[in-house]
Amino acid sequence: MSTLNYAVRSPAVSRVASSAPLAILWLLFAAANFADWSETHRPVGLGATVCELVLAVLFVIRRPAESTDRTFVARGATAIGTFGILLARPNYGPALGLGKVWFAMQLIGASIAIASAVALGRSFGLVAANRGICTRGPYRFVRHPLYAGYLIAWTGYVLENPSAWNLALFAVVTSFQAVRIVTEERCLDSDPAYRDYRERVPRRVVPFVL
Repeated sequence: MSTLNYAVRSPAVSRVASSAPLAILWLLFAAANFADWSETHRPVGLGATVCELVLAVLFVIRRPAESTDRTFVARGATAIGTFGILLARPNYGPALGLGKVWFAMQLIGASIAIASAVALGRSFGLVAANRGICTRGPYRFVRHPLYAGYLIAWTGYVLENPSAWNLALFAVVTSFQAVRIVTEERCLDSDPAYRDYRERVPRRVVPFVL
């Protein structure tokens, strides 16, 4: 009698496999920008490209979640909010001729997003989940600094590379990022530590404002 042996995929392999679509989209986005750099010698989209690379790496090494929102809304918002903007393409023609300003916005936004992602460390993830409550670094000022940095970086990218396609993507992705914030807070609200954190840090994205 023969015995069938079934290989069990390790969590690490599963994370890498699930990250493949993100890696492919990031590579296509980066390649499009690198091609533009080689022709124009302008670092178009540099901040946005670096930001997305850091987020992709942290996604691969994330720790397992204690609880995850598996609803269609949460997963759909995550997919569109995360992957959608990687379909943007360089189209250099800075709005109002302020190329240096929009480039600086990208770097500022990327710096905020990277600092937030590093503060999260292995608690970083995409789908709304509880991987531990982070209260250090930029999280001392707002509850979702990662999205704040993301918004600044991509606003700079779209204003540096204005096109109907990029503007439409930005509008759609930003809308779904707002949905992600709602689903994440709904997922975390059952944790007493998060409720306490929410009381101490009342603003979601912009200090003293929103």
